[in-house]
Amino acid sequence: MKFKELIYNFIHDKKFRTSKITNVTMYYNYIWACIKIVFGIFFNTLYFCLSGIYTILIAFTKRVFHNNFKNNNERECLKKFLKMAILILVASIIFIMYMSRLFFIDYSYNYNTIIGIVIAAFSFTELGISIGGIVSATKKNDYLMIGIKCCNLSSAFIAIVLTQIALLSLPETINANLYNAISGIVFGSLSMLIGIFMIIFYKKKVKNLPKNEEIQPNL
Repeated sequence: MKFKELIYNFIHDKKFRTSKITNVTMYYNYIWACIKIVFGIFFNTLYFCLSGIYTILIAFTKRVFHNNFKNNNERECLKKFLKMAILILVASIIFIMYMSRLFFIDYSYNYNTIIGIVIAAFSFTELGISIGGIVSATKKNDYLMIGIKCCNLSSAFIAIVLTQIALLSLPETINANLYNAISGIVFGSLSMLIGIFMIIFYKKKVKNLPKNEEIQPNL
């Protein structure tokens, strides 16, 4: 694809633009997940490994969208939508497991003031964009766009937890292990509900398909 054509499509084609942005964030997720897992193995810390697995599953969800966003076949798109739903659900369960550890261990997060504020700003911005995006995608009845927006919303919920951890780790704040654990479980559960909602949505759409187009999930 020529550069001018790439720029034109990026500006005028929402699905194309979303796929390119998703592709960039997907590789970021892969790199960050590998760093977490290596750190967890090197320091014999299971919890960092679990966090890395969560991040990898989110990257897998984004890859499903990126590899199939041009597909206009309703049957195939629903199959990929279900795959994204299951990845989000599993990733959320792992995140809840990861944050639940704070009920049992004393672990301190350390961020300086500037980093904490930056994380907070980006997290809430991401949340707003995700909510607006999922409403828009639903109106268009585009299953893959709905799926990637659900993925982004799930990630935004997790980002809120990281925001709290960042702000409560600023100098002269209280020991926030309990508060971080509660928030992690609450927002992790909301993220898990997104996956459950997607599965219910999938089943509803399957029932409306003609009998000769019923879907056998290919995971």
